[in-house]
Amino acid sequence: MAEDIFFKLLSRQLAGEATEKELQQLKKMIDADPDLKKVYLSFHAAEKERSEEELSKAEQAFALHSLKMHLHVPAAPARHLGMGKNRQRILLTSAALLLIFTIFLLLLSPLGNNTALKSQVVTKKGSKTMVKLPDGSSVWVNADSRLQYADNFKGKLREVWLDGEAFFDVKKDPEHPFVIHTDKINIKVLGTSFNVKSYPKDQVIETSLIRGRIEVSFNDRPSENIILRPNEKLTVRKDQSEPDNAGTENTPKIKLDNLLRLNAQSQLVETAWMDNKIAFSNCPMSDIAAMLERRFDISVEFKNQEVMKYRYTGIFNEESINDILKIMKITKPFNYKLNGKKLTITN
Repeated sequence: MAEDIFFKLLSRQLAGEATEKELQQLKKMIDADPDLKKVYLSFHAAEKERSEEELSKAEQAFALHSLKMHLHVPAAPARHLGMGKNRQRILLTSAALLLIFTIFLLLLSPLGNNTALKSQVVTKKGSKTMVKLPDGSSVWVNADSRLQYADNFKGKLREVWLDGEAFFDVKKDPEHPFVIHTDKINIKVLGTSFNVKSYPKDQVIETSLIRGRIEVSFNDRPSENIILRPNEKLTVRKDQSEPDNAGTENTPKIKLDNLLRLNAQSQLVETAWMDNKIAFSNCPMSDIAAMLERRFDISVEFKNQEVMKYRYTGIFNEESINDILKIMKITKPFNYKLNGKKLTITN
């Protein structure tokens, strides 16, 4: 498959082992396929922002993932083995140590209590990545998120666990339903594309269906479920015990509506992050602050509660955080101070 070849070439480039011919082949692939180019740029954009130490760890993790996904390069012919025995021994030792360290982390993980060994993908604030699952499904993982999945989908279900936000393009397999677990809801699909947003600190969980069909169930009410159809969005408030009339600013316990679009090009608010954009529609300042924290790797503090309730609609692409805040100040005035990675907002 072309995608298998792409990830194999990308892993060799990140490891600094790609030949000139392989680099040319990789360039042809990303020039011919916009989706592959997006994945390629997301890796290298994140690469520029990391320190050498972080980058080394990222490359090792990616190489290990490629190995598990059977995307590694076949062993070299026998005539070359004598030239790199020391290097080969070092690589094998490093891989073994990394594998042991990864297993150790997964055993300590609260989501790693199941008997099946899980792989884990973690993104920091200000970065995102794409991962290929064992069944061929693709997942784009947004900033400050964690995705876990079994090393192989050999059971009746293909199960993953998500903390944060991710876009799923699930390979169709009616015999083995795909299930996403979050802290409050489970999403069951057969083959479809959709976005899930379930950050631990957020008060709501959002599921946006692009195409196909999904079934959402609740951890505390397993007998109940909601069917989503294309272009529908489900919002579930985490605190289901709170009365519906607690306040006008509160999100309903369960809300089903259509996907939000911002402009003539039908830019979806729910998936704008995949194109490195920040988009929101009638969104409170408190929620926008959370988006800015994840996008720019900062912390936001409000000195005035009223400012947190300001609502905005907009879409931003390459603007800096200062540019975004200056534009937002035009419609609803507020003051702010950015000191390093600390943003303070006042009235």
